Amino acid sequence: MIESMCSGNRIGIFGGSFDPVHNGHIIVAILAIEQLELERLYVTPAYIPPHKVSSTIAPYEKRMKWLEIAFEGVECAHVSDYERDRGGVSYSLFTVRHFSRVHNCKPFLVIGEDSLASLDSWYEYESLLREATIAVYPRNSIEVETALKAEIVWLDAPRFEISSTEIRRRLSEGKSVRGMVPDSILDEVEDFYG
Repeated sequence: MIESMCSGNRIGIFGGSFDPVHNGHIIVAILAIEQLELERLYVTPAYIPPHKVSSTIAPYEKRMKWLEIAFEGVECAHVSDYERDRGGVSYSLFTVRHFSRVHNCKPFLVIGEDSLASLDSWYEYESLLREATIAVYPRNSIEVETALKAEIVWLDAPRFEISSTEIRRRLSEGKSVRGMVPDSILDEVEDFYG
């Protein structure tokens, strides 16, 4: 078992834009819950993503609704609106600190391998590395070397070529995304981005 720095709680945080949520997100969440033996995984959509401040993304309420539908029935996963309630730009450090206080623990922060490559550009990343254990899932065929001095746990997960960017691109070209997004939100996602 991978050790957690929690007093009786094994908590994870899985944040992102989720623009839109897709089946890869759900697979990663389930694998993180299983492999890290989490009691709860907070899925936290960014209210204002720091790396996308000037770009157009789906409205927060729509992304939140899709997440709630997509994660319905995923045991131990809880879709959280903390970042909306906090307001402002959604820095991971603030979210980690919030759930760390709530659960009196050092939580796992679940990120993609692509995010690990740029983690040193995140807001107060050195504090983030001290206050969370980073759990990384493989993305595409990216091989990341990191010099970061941090607790990093690698999830045993298949590499898959699915991303929210790819889904938006396919829909803008009139192509199907069936099998890429949960059937429960497929029609809404196609209508919104198509």
